[in-house]
Amino acid sequence: MAGVAKAGPRTAPAGGDELRSKLVDATIRVLARDGFAHTSARAIAAEAATVNGSIFYYFGSMDGLLAATARTLAARGIQRIRDGLGGDHAHAEWPRRLREVMRAEADGDDGRAVMELFVGSRTSPVLAAEVRAAIDQAIAFATAELQAVLGGSALDALLPMTLVAELAAAAFLGIEILLQNGRDIDLDGLATTLAQGLQLIAAAKTRR
Repeated sequence: MAGVAKAGPRTAPAGGDELRSKLVDATIRVLARDGFAHTSARAIAAEAATVNGSIFYYFGSMDGLLAATARTLAARGIQRIRDGLGGDHAHAEWPRRLREVMRAEADGDDGRAVMELFVGSRTSPVLAAEVRAAIDQAIAFATAELQAVLGGSALDALLPMTLVAELAAAAFLGIEILLQNGRDIDLDGLATTLAQGLQLIAAAKTRR
């Protein structure tokens, strides 16, 4: 992508923090619509109805803007998924909510933008660091939820929950990629199978 790491002018534009948020939201829309290769400062500024200089004033460079976008996507994505799966009761509610959550993530701008940032992280060390941090946050969330379901079970004794969470995160992202590329996946069947497996593990745990 042309101009990703270039710094620009530091003349203060009008708009303050509101414009900063608008630029991040515009970046998400452009990434989702046009892909990483076509996400330029000009395209983002036009989407946010501002000038290119706003990007460089608030973020220093396109790398800085993309890194901030990755942080925003990570924070609100984890919260959105957590809420979608049942909030504080996610460990119990997720079997009946998983299909809707996965479909919403695949169909929404945020989910598509995340995938495009994965692509971009291969060429930007700054963005790569933020993507790794986002993955760490997702795995920490998954580990906590799995521990609530599987803690003290036979699986917990055999495998570290972090490893199980890493596998779950990889599977989630893999399914997202397939859905975004038109693969028809039986999400109801997948959620039912996972729920049945976890119920068997939980039942075995209570009999111990």
